[in-house]
Formats: sequence, C-alpha cells, structure tokens
Amino acid sequence: MTKMNGQLSYFKHRWSDEEITTVTQGLTTVLLEEWGGPRSPLAVQYIRETIIPDLVSCFSKNADLLGNQTFAEIVSWKLKSQYAYPSAVVTGLTLDLLEVVLKINSLPQISDPKDPLRRIFRLWVCDESFPVIEERTGYPLEYLDLLLIRLKKLRAFLRGNRASLLECLENSELKEFGFEQLSFFYQFNSAVSSEPLFKERMILEQVILELGLPLQVSDLVTLLEIVHAHEGRIDERNLTFALPEFSRKVMPCFPGNHQHNMFPCLIEGLIALHFLQKNRSGKFTLTEKSAGAIAAFLAPKLFERLRTAIAVNDSDTAKQILLEMNPKVLVEVIDDVVRHFSPDAAFVLLRGIFKQVNRRIDLYLLQIFGKYEDAFGLLVASLADHDSLIRAKACEALGHLGNKDAAFRLIQLLRDPVASVKETAAQALGEIGSAAGVKALSRVSEDYSESLAVRGRAREALRKIESCHPFRLKATLYHE
Repeated sequence: MTKMNGQLSYFKHRWSDEEITTVTQGLTTVLLEEWGGPRSPLAVQYIRETIIPDLVSCFSKNADLLGNQTFAEIVSWKLKSQYAYPSAVVTGLTLDLLEVVLKINSLPQISDPKDPLRRIFRLWVCDESFPVIEERTGYPLEYLDLLLIRLKKLRAFLRGNRASLLECLENSELKEFGFEQLSFFYQFNSAVSSEPLFKERMILEQVILELGLPLQVSDLVTLLEIVHAHEGRIDERNLTFALPEFSRKVMPCFPGNHQHNMFPCLIEGLIALHFLQKNRSGKFTLTEKSAGAIAAFLAPKLFERLRTAIAVNDSDTAKQILLEMNPKVLVEVIDDVVRHFSPDAAFVLLRGIFKQVNRRIDLYLLQIFGKYEDAFGLLVASLADHDSLIRAKACEALGHLGNKDAAFRLIQLLRDPVASVKETAAQALGEIGSAAGVKALSRVSEDYSESLAVRGRAREALRKIESCHPFRLKATLYHE
C-alpha cells in the first residue's frame, strides 16, 4: 500500500510535514490566542492534543473544500457537536480557522456547495457505515445523522406524491433544509429510484477517487470486463496487451518517466481496494466487491450472447457462457433468464448449471426452481442432499410449488437432525395444505425436545392445513 501511495502522489494532494506544522501553528494561534482560549491547563492540553490534530486531519482530507460554504457548515457542526463550542461563536471561529488554512493550502478549491454532500452519499451508497464515513471524511456523526433524517423526511413527503422540487420548497418543514441541500436530496432520491446503474456508477466513481487516477467510469468498466472475460487466465502483462486503447488514453496523463508505472500502479491500487485479486498462479480474478459493482454493466451483453445461442439451439454453448461467468455476474444473468425466457426454456437452461458453480448459486437456483413445475423431481432429489442448507432450500421451494406429491418426503424431513430443515419442512407441508402431514406435524408441535422455532412452525402449518381441510383435520386428530 505504501508503494501505491507513492506512485499516486502526483495525483493526490498531500500536505508535507512542513505544511502540517504550519497549519497546526495557525490553528493553535486562532484557538488559544486570537479567540482568548481557556485558562485551565487541562483544557489547553485537550485543545492541543485532541481538537487541533483532529481539525488538521479533517482539513487535510478536504483540502479542496476549504472555501466551500457547505464544508464551512460542517466544520461549524464539528466544533459545536464534538467539542461543545457555543453556537454563538462557531460561525465566526470556523471562518477564522478556514482563513488560516486557506493561506497555506495551494490546492484548487471546489466551490459547488453540493460536493461535500456527494462525497458523503457516495460512501453511503457504497454501504459504508456512518462511523466509517466519519473516519474517512472527518465530518461529525451528528451532521451525518441529520442528513439521513432529512432525506427520510423528504422521502416520506414524496411517498405516493409526485411532487416537484418547487412543491417541496413550499413545504415549511422541508424548506428549512435550504435550497442547496433540499435540491441535492431531491435529485439523489430521483436518481436512486429511476436512473439505471446509479448505485454502480457511484461505487466505481468512489474507487476512481480513491485511486487518484484520471479515469472515467467507462475506463474502469472496460478493464474489469476484460478481467471477467479471462478470469483466472490473465496476468498483468497479458492485461496490458488486451487493453492497448486504454493504455494509450491513460498513460499520457502520467508525468514523463512515470508512464511505465501506469499499469503496476493501477493494478496495485485495485488490489489494495479489494477490487482485484490474484489466484495462486498469479492470474487475476474479480473480487465479490468488483463483480457486484460491474454485474449490471455486463449482464445485458452476456444475456444477448446467451439468447443468440438459445436461438440456434446451441445448448452446450449457452451452458458454457453461464459457467464462465463470475458468480456475482451470473446471478444478474439468471434473473434476466427468469424474466425473459419461457418457464420451460429457463428451467432446462438453469438445470444444466445446478451443482456446477458453487453452493451460493445452487441455493439461488433452488429458490427459482420453486416457480417451475418441471423442477419437482430435482427438488425432491435435493431433499436427500448432504448439505442441510440445500435440503432446507429444497423444502422451501417445494412449498412454493404446492405439489402434494412431495408430502411423504417432507414428512420424513420432520425428523432431520438439523432444526432449520425441520422448520422449512413443516412450513412446506403447511403451504401445500397436506392433510397427510397432520399426524407428524401434531407430534412435532407437542414434542418439547424440539426447539421453540420448530414447534412454532409445526403449529403454524397445522393452522394452514385446517383452513384448507377443516373437517379432514378434525377427523384425523379424533382417530389419533
């Protein structure tokens, strides 16, 4: 990681030790001299050892936002919520602190008031927690919590109401957010719900920002698409040859003799960010993180290849196309198959890759097979699988299928050694409305050696069967 940071240092602004010292001195002057400062030695120590280092860290992480009005608001929140400065002084104190740092900092400033919000929500879309966002940006948790509360208020107002931004501004509660913040929330909420690949693009934008390289999202998608197409079979040298146009575009952005380091730098950065990994033979594979980010980009192209193979009855090629996909990408394509192929064609195709990829895909397929009548035999056979999760998922799928011919095998699984299997077997018997399972379910529901969850599922199944066959159930219990 150190090597990577060194290679990328001409793209990322990094304060030198001298600059950090100068900033620290400037902040000390403002806090302890110009603004009077506390008299207590403990308070002075706290300012020197806690507040100032934290502010230096925050300012260095946001060195291109020091003249930004939203960032100034964030610093005010930081002083007020984290360090208990009085509300009456935080605005003036914030301006003085930023003025000192701006005189030292040489990085061009981003004035767009929405940019700090984009940084927060980009990390949020990447599934980072608020404590992690606080650590990475230096922004106080109270401010982050406030933004989320306000976004929820906007969403509540918009729920079932196609209000325009102007109509939102007319709402007294939303108007308090201010135009810039409210318009950002409005645009963000609209993009999340309607813009294709919005989340994936934000994730890739965050990766590019962390790499510090002059890349577009399309550049990164192209690189990862090549890795996916040759996953486990391509190394750094082959990857360079596979992307000549990419190399010509990016390499000129590197100063002089650093150009030959472009690919090593990029690859090491992606590995450090867990977006690429090498297998034991040194070949590249996608990580779950990167595969998840580009799956939606790749799925349409791969589905079209699949559709072409099916159109000419080339089932072997279709199966091979599926088996060559990264599992994360495969899930996206499976969803497309379920949506766009007929049930018969979808089942025949997907049955061919069952038990061919990995356990996660098998569990996902079993869930889907619960929609297809033709899957009945496969699901019943899966009830005997050595993997308890497979058995449980097969029970669940048979319940959705509703075929009463499965009742005998499901009754047998009420004696399975794994509690979760017994739970789903009981649930399935209830869903298919099998009166044949009444005696076994009654036994389980009253067996106090079973867990509460198993007994509860058995009772629930009995209630469902009673609603379907009330007279038969009563007769069964009476003769018992």
